[in-house]
Amino acid sequence: MLVTPRYEAGMGKIISTYDKWTGRAANTAFLWPLVPSGLIGVLTGYLSTSVQWISQFGLFGWFATGLLGFLASSAAFAMLSRSRLWRVEARMRERTIGDSSPFDPMAKIYEGKRLYLRDLAPMGRRIVMGKKFVNCELIGPGTAVIGLDTNPAAPSTMRNTRTFDVDCIQIAPNPRSLLAVEFVDCDFEDCSFYHMTLLFFRRENEALHWITPDFEQLRLPADKT
Repeated sequence: MLVTPRYEAGMGKIISTYDKWTGRAANTAFLWPLVPSGLIGVLTGYLSTSVQWISQFGLFGWFATGLLGFLASSAAFAMLSRSRLWRVEARMRERTIGDSSPFDPMAKIYEGKRLYLRDLAPMGRRIVMGKKFVNCELIGPGTAVIGLDTNPAAPSTMRNTRTFDVDCIQIAPNPRSLLAVEFVDCDFEDCSFYHMTLLFFRRENEALHWITPDFEQLRLPADKT
């Protein structure tokens, strides 16, 4: 395809316009949390006009009162957000150091269970075979290989998966990992994975947090000119 100067100028203008408006949107999103505190500050300054000892200072008194209202409400909103973050962090810590739900190691189907990798594959074991997990939480820390199957006609499935603090890596079938827990002939439906590294031979879900490139994609030669 022949690229003309007019085409390059048009593309440059489009990219410049896109950058400008995305920058404005980002700035607006950044300033949006200040809007509630600003409204409280304005309301505080307005209400202070009815207070006699503040009104004696005129505009300065009203402005100072509004500013104090803005700062106090900003601090309160910040503490509220931080407390919410503390609660989330506490729940995450509880997940990583808690106990598994009671479960039968010989069962073939687990439903609505909270399962830790260390309990599914205790020390000395590296394989979890022929299990189906429905609406379960699978929690690390650890490394697991997902998608292994002994019957190509009935491949392992993974539907409606959610991941939290999980890295996904595409690997070659050989050599096999010496540390990872291998889920063989296992299906996962509506499950959540927490705080672990997942290894896959096939890359079928781009919504996961992949930290390796897709090795099956066609690689074009680099332009050395």
